[in-house]
Amino acid sequence: MTLVPDAAPPAAEEMDLEDAVMNPIIATVVLKSDQQLASKTPPRPLGEILRAIPLAVRQSTRMAFEGRSTARGKHPHWLIAASDIRLVDLSGEDNTILRFEAPAFGDAAPELYEQKELFDMGKPAPDDTGFDALGDVLGDLSENNLDSARFDRALLRGLMTFQRGLDGTFHEAIFTARRYRSGQPAVLNKRVIQIAEAFSCETPKPERVRVVGTLDMIRASTQAFALKLDDGQELRGIMVAGEIGDHKQLLEQRVLVLGKAVYRPSGRLLRVDTEEILAASPNDTFFSRMPTPSRRKLDVRRIVREQSHKSGLAAVLGKWPGDESDEQIEAALQEMS
Repeated sequence: MTLVPDAAPPAAEEMDLEDAVMNPIIATVVLKSDQQLASKTPPRPLGEILRAIPLAVRQSTRMAFEGRSTARGKHPHWLIAASDIRLVDLSGEDNTILRFEAPAFGDAAPELYEQKELFDMGKPAPDDTGFDALGDVLGDLSENNLDSARFDRALLRGLMTFQRGLDGTFHEAIFTARRYRSGQPAVLNKRVIQIAEAFSCETPKPERVRVVGTLDMIRASTQAFALKLDDGQELRGIMVAGEIGDHKQLLEQRVLVLGKAVYRPSGRLLRVDTEEILAASPNDTFFSRMPTPSRRKLDVRRIVREQSHKSGLAAVLGKWPGDESDEQIEAALQEMS
């Protein structure tokens, strides 16, 4: 059981963000083009990419620490500081090179490193930046990792906005940061965007759930908590209504969590967006299990098969006698499926 009390943070609007960027790290984004631009960068696709980059960095940063990429209300002060990237240079000939200053997480949000980690997945190193967090997201997408905990549907949709800038003038964005060097950069191109779109469509919709377990840990700064189920599995939760610190009296007790289950593209649970945490009753034991989606999204590509004279609808048109029983029809359809 762990409760980590956080010092009262200053209001975001009162923070001097320049103080947070103590040791900025230079990250680069190379926009690849097959055209001979000769330093004459078209403003429209460049503008689209410059709009998309800060969103992707902020969402990836929040996902790395909270397990969610977006939330209602104002951004927390640590997120504003940790994702405060600044464009410092634009250069290049055939390719366009953007250079950004990005704060190291340990400098921008030191309070997050004074707390014990909630989950086994770990958190970014103090020397990482938002561009490293984004690189991790792009890496999991390029590897078709359906079970990744580094993105949710909102982040995937945010990445899809890059297609407005990667429209032909530029066809690829290559990111380098502290861990992503020029020899092994993070890459965002049409293929990765298509994977993000497919994963977004594949992800089951959030569902209302009731889960019972032992409230094992809470973290006030990120509104996160850990719930240990009866079978030993640990569940990640995020308090979306109220303050998680208000429930510290329930630590190490069996509780009933009410909220929405958010899933990964694989169908495994990512987190529970929690609205209420109540003391559990003896009759709630049935709910101490990991939520699973009641129904996966329909993948039309797996259902619609190539039509030929030996498959699909063409295999039965003109060949159905019409006097079969219901049992014979069902058996024939099962054999075709």
